[in-house]
Amino acid sequence: MNKVTLLGDSIIDNKVYVESDELSVLEHLEHISNDEFLQIALDGATTDHVLTSQLEHVSEEDTHTVLSIGGNDLLNNISFLTQDFRYSPNRVLEQLREMLLPINKNYEAIVQKLTDYRATPLLCTVYEGDLVGSEEFDSIAESARTMVSFFNDSIYRIGSKYNIEVLELREIFVTSEDYANPIEPSHKGGQKFAKEIVRWVNNE
Repeated sequence: MNKVTLLGDSIIDNKVYVESDELSVLEHLEHISNDEFLQIALDGATTDHVLTSQLEHVSEEDTHTVLSIGGNDLLNNISFLTQDFRYSPNRVLEQLREMLLPINKNYEAIVQKLTDYRATPLLCTVYEGDLVGSEEFDSIAESARTMVSFFNDSIYRIGSKYNIEVLELREIFVTSEDYANPIEPSHKGGQKFAKEIVRWVNNE
């Protein structure tokens, strides 16, 4: 039996966002697989939280780890997209890079620590959310996609550097039905995500 530890945020820990008769990502995993899943991922977590309080729960008994983190780091910096910059496009992109730099450093530190364990890790990109038409995020929906793309580029780069597979969540969460609200997974989206995790585990 495989033992899979799940690290990250509410992309995995989405129980409070689904209806009472619906399943969370963890519950979907337990429903479709006989493997053992340990959820350390916590709603609201950032890369800082993974570094300081989640990685310590990874053990030498684990066969696989799944990491889905970074969305809250970006969300905490969402005001960047609404600033009235009086700079050239070059300077704005430099500012974006500077804003993402500590998040990218945290992410790579997490991945580097994961490679110290025997478990095979899987990295997940940050999805784009269902922002178009939402009251809170509609005005920044397109620019938010750009910010997400910049961060996901780092995930792919880090995955390549450490020879770790990356699961593209932007190809899984593709319709409004995949989201319980603009930024959280629904029962349906969580089910699709869980199936991809199980498929990856079984292909190892």
